[in-house]
Amino acid sequence: MSSKIQTTPVDPEVLSTKSVDTVQVGFRKGLYLSSIVAAVGGFLCGFDTGATSGILTMIPFKERFFNESNIDYLQGLMLAFFLMTAALGAFFSGYFCDRISRKYTIVCATVLFCIGNIFLVIGYNYGLLLAGRLVAGLGAGLMTNGIPLYHSEIAPPDIRGRLISFFTLMSTFGQVLGYFVTFGTSYLITNWSWRAPYLLQCLVSLLFGTSMLLMPFSPRWLVDKGRVDEALAALTSLRGTPHVQAEFDEIKEEIEFERSLGKRTYAELFTPTNRKRFISAAFIAIATSFTGIVAIWYYAPQIFQTAGLSDVSSSIAATGGTGLLSLFCAAISLQWVIDTWGRKKLFLSGSVIMGISMFIVGALFEVYTVVDVETGAVILQNTGARNTIIAFLYIFGGTYAFTWGIATYVYPAEVFNMRTRAKGLGLVYGFNWAFSIMITYCVPLFMASSVSGVYFFFGACQVVTMAGLWFLPETKGKTLEEMEYVFGAK
Repeated sequence: MSSKIQTTPVDPEVLSTKSVDTVQVGFRKGLYLSSIVAAVGGFLCGFDTGATSGILTMIPFKERFFNESNIDYLQGLMLAFFLMTAALGAFFSGYFCDRISRKYTIVCATVLFCIGNIFLVIGYNYGLLLAGRLVAGLGAGLMTNGIPLYHSEIAPPDIRGRLISFFTLMSTFGQVLGYFVTFGTSYLITNWSWRAPYLLQCLVSLLFGTSMLLMPFSPRWLVDKGRVDEALAALTSLRGTPHVQAEFDEIKEEIEFERSLGKRTYAELFTPTNRKRFISAAFIAIATSFTGIVAIWYYAPQIFQTAGLSDVSSSIAATGGTGLLSLFCAAISLQWVIDTWGRKKLFLSGSVIMGISMFIVGALFEVYTVVDVETGAVILQNTGARNTIIAFLYIFGGTYAFTWGIATYVYPAEVFNMRTRAKGLGLVYGFNWAFSIMITYCVPLFMASSVSGVYFFFGACQVVTMAGLWFLPETKGKTLEEMEYVFGAK
C-alpha cells in the first residue's frame, strides 16, 4: 500500500486546507439535521443507563425480582447480560455496517432495542427481564458503532469532533432524563414505577427508527459500493452547496484505491499500515471502561445511599444532579473545546482530574465509614465527609463528560481508513463493552467487601492511562483520508 501511494505524493496540509475551504459554505443544515437525528440513538442508550440505575433502587422492582440473599448477584447479572450482548453486537456490527450500510444498521439496532424494552415492560418474571436486557443489549452494541461511524463519514474535518460528539451529548441528555423520569415514577407504589420508563424508551425507539429512514446514506459508503452518483448527491445535500467536487474526488480516489486491494479481512487491522491505528483506538476504548464511569452511572443511587442519602428518591435526585452537570459540561466541550483543544489534551486533563477525584473519595470512605455490627450496613455519619464525597462525585462526572465522554467516541471513529473503519470500530467498541461487563458485574461485589477499594482501583487506572496517552497521535483538523499520514502509513 505504501509503495503505491509514494508514486503520487500529496501534501497533507494542502489536502486539509482544500477540504475545509470547500465545505465551509452556508450553514450546512442537512449535515446538522442528519447528525442530530442519528444522535438520538445515543439518547436511547443514555436513557437506558439512567433509568436502569434508578429502577435498581425501587422497592417494587426489588421485591418482585430479588431477595436479600441474591440481590447483589442478580443485579450484577442483569446489567452484565445487557453489556454482554452489547459487546457481541459491537463485535459483529462491522459486518452489518459494511454489508447493509451504516444507516440501515442503525435502524435495525433500533428495532432490537424496541423489542428488548417491550420484554421489560411485560416483565412478569426475572427470566423475561433477562431476555429483554439481552435483546436490547444487541441493539445498543450496534448503535455505539453505527452512529459514530455514520457521523465520522458525513462530517467535514473542521467540525467532525463536534458532530461525532452529538452522540455523547444526546447520551448524557438521555441519562439525565432517565434519572428524573425514574425520580418521578419512584413515588409510585405499583410496578408501573419501573415499567413506565421502559415504555417511554419503546416509544422513542419507534420515532427514532422512522426518522432515521429519511436520512441520507454515508457518501463514503455509497462510493465504496459503486453508487457514485448517489454519493455525490448525498455529499451535496449534506454540505448545502454544489461546490463539493474537490472533496468528493479526494474521497473517491482514496476509496477506489482501497477497493483495488481486494477482499477486506479483520487481519488487515494488524498489518504494519493499520496496527498503530488499531492499538491507539483500542487503548482509548479499554481505558474508557477503566475510568469507572460505567460503575458510577449504574450504581450512583446506591453510592449516594452509602454516602448518607438513605431515601431512594433523594439518591436518584442527587444522581440526576450529576447528570445535569455532565450535560452542561458535554455541551461546553462539544461547542468550544473538542475541535480547538484537540483530543489528546482532553484525554490527559480528564485523567488527571478524575484520578484525583477517585483517590479523594476512596480516602474519605476509608477513614469515615463504619459498619453496623447488627445489620452489616455501611454508615457514613460525618456530614463534612459526606458532602465532600458527593462534591467529588459531581466533579468526576462533570470532568468525564467534558473530556473523555466527548472524545472517546470521536477518536476511534476517525483514525481508521475506509477499508477497515467498520470492522475496526466493531472490535474497538466490542472491547469497550466487554471490559464494561467485567467492571459492572464486579463493582457491587467489590463494594460489598470494600467500600473504598473500588475508588482506589479506578484512581490507579487513571495513573496507568496517563502514561499511555503520551504516545497517542493527535487527529484534530485532519480529514479521514489524511489519517494515513498521521499514523505513518504513507
